[in-house]
Amino acid sequence: MAVRVHSTFCALGWLLLGGAADAALADNACPSPAGPVAIGNALWNGWGRGLDNTRYQPEPAIRASDVAKLALKWAYGYQSGTEFGQPTIVDERLFVTSSTGRIYSLDSKTGCTYWTYDAAAGSQTAVVIGELARARVAALPKRLKRTLAHLDVIKAPSAAFFGDDTGAVYALDAQKGTLLWKTQVDTHPMARIVGAPTLYNDRLYVAVSSTEDAAAANPSYSCCTFRGSVAALDIATGRTLWKSYTVLQEPQPTRKNSAGVQEFGPAGAAIVSSPTVDGKRNVLYVATGGSATGVEQSLTDAIVALDSADGKLRWVKQLVRPDAGTAGSGFSSSPVLRTLATGNQVLLAGQKSGVVYGLDPDHGGEILWQTKIGVSSAGGAGGGASGVISMVGPPGVAGSPGGVAWGSAADHRSLYVAISGLLAQPANTSGSLTALDMATGVARWHTAAPEPACSWSERNCSHAQAQAVTVMPGSAFSGSMDGHLRAYSTIDGKILWDFDTARDFQTKNGIKASGGPLDHGGATIVNGMVYVNSGNTLLAFSVDGK
Repeated sequence: MAVRVHSTFCALGWLLLGGAADAALADNACPSPAGPVAIGNALWNGWGRGLDNTRYQPEPAIRASDVAKLALKWAYGYQSGTEFGQPTIVDERLFVTSSTGRIYSLDSKTGCTYWTYDAAAGSQTAVVIGELARARVAALPKRLKRTLAHLDVIKAPSAAFFGDDTGAVYALDAQKGTLLWKTQVDTHPMARIVGAPTLYNDRLYVAVSSTEDAAAANPSYSCCTFRGSVAALDIATGRTLWKSYTVLQEPQPTRKNSAGVQEFGPAGAAIVSSPTVDGKRNVLYVATGGSATGVEQSLTDAIVALDSADGKLRWVKQLVRPDAGTAGSGFSSSPVLRTLATGNQVLLAGQKSGVVYGLDPDHGGEILWQTKIGVSSAGGAGGGASGVISMVGPPGVAGSPGGVAWGSAADHRSLYVAISGLLAQPANTSGSLTALDMATGVARWHTAAPEPACSWSERNCSHAQAQAVTVMPGSAFSGSMDGHLRAYSTIDGKILWDFDTARDFQTKNGIKASGGPLDHGGATIVNGMVYVNSGNTLLAFSVDGK
């Protein structure tokens, strides 16, 4: 009888604590258990693939001449309606978060499921994988070492790190999907982690954002008390090593609003993008948003350099633009660190105002050049030095049609910048992709988004290109709010491939899934395959679908 009661209790616990996940796993479980996960060369780890956040895949295992042959290989369905995360691929394992809080580990080639884990809240960050110890060679008797040409390498245990919509950061066993630790980085009720954590030298750097700007529209809300921040966590334990705020003073009561509600300030400077690490200078770069109270602070609307060891401020370059109006001067994309042909380095930053900056990391972020994209100009393009704005866009276009949303990408020659008209004031449906010379800001080419009718209807149809850009040798991938994922030639901007993701898909795990507008996390490219989230669907493409 005791055994029967115990069995009943276990069954009930299975249903309440994860039975649904296990059931979904059973429908699409991989034929063999997951092995240890090791960091190799063929990967896309975290948001920008590397510490410099270039979003560049130098070894895609696919030629630019074959991009036009990309076809859907498989689709995987999420339980929720819309996903904004970005797949991470390490050691032929795919890791991805979801808005329900379910974290997935899949086989990157076949789409079968290794494990799922249910976090306490939804997540939209990319996952970053880190080894918790060094790999080692299996111990063998001395008499055998002389006769064996091959020694087995034992993979070190690895962890999958991500943040959620409550301001918490998790570490899961990358092989098994079990919880290793969870740390509440920020306790503000509206704190959330949007930018993916960045891993460097056994430290996890986490930027904190919030939803307080939306809450501030309610006159009964006591605005505003959230301060953006960056924290460094020990990857083995989750212990906070340091935390630095981007609003330096704690909020204090200011005045009462028209509804008689007490207001507070200063506040704001949320960080919604992934930190960029500069190992040469031991610096961490983050891009901040605006003030939540309308009063500028020294670190709002800025590129901020922090010491990676202790979080102390190295320098700040505030880039407030009077011409931005209500479109804002804040940043929602990660800074990109790149080395020029001269050997000098440049920090590239795209603003929500539509201005892209080349900054000098050796001289406090001094402006080397700045280019505003999407503004009419006599020649359609131009270059700029410090203090001079060059303008890029189709002749005859008046005003600023948009700004940089979730991220640009850079190869060794150009910065590829997508523009979303939804960030303009007033908002519009336009979009484009532009290649800028990283040394001068001069446009190499500018391609406006095609305007076919969206597959759902012409109503609410936008061609804004908000999704983060991804680049490989010869091709740059940019997703549009009309549901189209397109590949552009890096030479002249010609569209090489166009796939409409806004439709229903048969999925590997049997969940009904449909694509839709492409936003936030961009495409990832590994081992000849291209992955992207659309709607509640994860799509995997390969040449001829093979």
